[in-house]
Amino acid sequence: MKKITVSRVGLTLMVAAACTAASAGETLDLLKGKPFDGFRPVSAWHDVGGVAAVEGKTEFILKGEGPIIVNGPAIDKSIPYLMTREEFGDVRVELEFMIPKDSNAGVYLMGRYETQILDSFGRKRFGSGDLGGIYERHDPSLPQGKQGFGGTAPKVNAAKPPGEWQSMEIVFRAPRFSEDGKKLRDATFEKVLVNGVLVQENATSTGPTRSAPFEGDAATGPVAIQGDHGPIAIRRFQVTPLPDPEVGRLADLDAYWAEVSRSVKEGDFAAYQAGCHQKAVLVTGSKRTSYPLSQALARWKKEFDDTRSGQRESAVEFRFSHRYGDATTAHESGAFCYTWRQGDGEATPEYIEFEALMLKENGVWKILMEYQKAPMEKAAWDAMAAGG
Repeated sequence: MKKITVSRVGLTLMVAAACTAASAGETLDLLKGKPFDGFRPVSAWHDVGGVAAVEGKTEFILKGEGPIIVNGPAIDKSIPYLMTREEFGDVRVELEFMIPKDSNAGVYLMGRYETQILDSFGRKRFGSGDLGGIYERHDPSLPQGKQGFGGTAPKVNAAKPPGEWQSMEIVFRAPRFSEDGKKLRDATFEKVLVNGVLVQENATSTGPTRSAPFEGDAATGPVAIQGDHGPIAIRRFQVTPLPDPEVGRLADLDAYWAEVSRSVKEGDFAAYQAGCHQKAVLVTGSKRTSYPLSQALARWKKEFDDTRSGQRESAVEFRFSHRYGDATTAHESGAFCYTWRQGDGEATPEYIEFEALMLKENGVWKILMEYQKAPMEKAAWDAMAAGG
């Protein structure tokens, strides 16, 4: 588990970085080279040169040795999971697989969260247990009939007939945890494609799914293939660790606040105004008022002009305690220190606790609401710099 501390952020997150020799964006081809080099030692799985499904049966005909891996010609309850040697957090998994009639398998991200593989060809009614479904969880302590819960059915049934090669692409985001181990976000299947068709989008799993080889949530784990429910052959198995999107999102927001600081220091009113949404609102907690930010901008313009002409010195610095959001929204919470000096007067620092709601439109972050909650003491400001 890799700990990333974002600059100027008081909240430290334990993020799901891949504990693997492969760096983010570097694809591991697990079937390249010697068979099973990329997997933990396991019995029963072997490599073959050719495979064909027996019509009408849950069986394979296997031929020779070669680049295809398979768990056997028929159902065998003793066959273990096939697991990657390396562990992953955020990851893309790409498979090409074949199953015979009525066969059943699954891809377990981090050995915990299953995307189902099943012969679902032709089914008009389908659920989380069908091909491309995020499988249900299971709790034997619950009443009979309610032990299975959760799970997400595929949007469509994209299954091909048994005996044909099929493809699956999974983009997975590992759960996130705070430094003290509290889970902040559930495991998320950002997307799952079956035979090129989108069947899952931002589907979550609140914990390990039924029959998972590992218990409890974690930040990383191996990619595992279920072996004891039915024959499965795999001729392509690629895994790509993915960068944490939160790091890039916060870097973009850091750049936004750096530009605000620059525009204030240089008196660049046009640049400052460009970072404000046209419908932005300013809220002042001490005065219990709320009004369009454009009105405040009209008042502040003289200060910018004075700064630009050299009659005034201005500077602003931001420190954050919480930074929540997704790809296009953000809730930034913390404080800023606005320091100004008019002419030969003394520099006056003002410490303000604040929050900001942000929107990203056309690739550009803009402030939608600025909430200046209350003045704060310098000691509290200094404590934020120290992570207190």
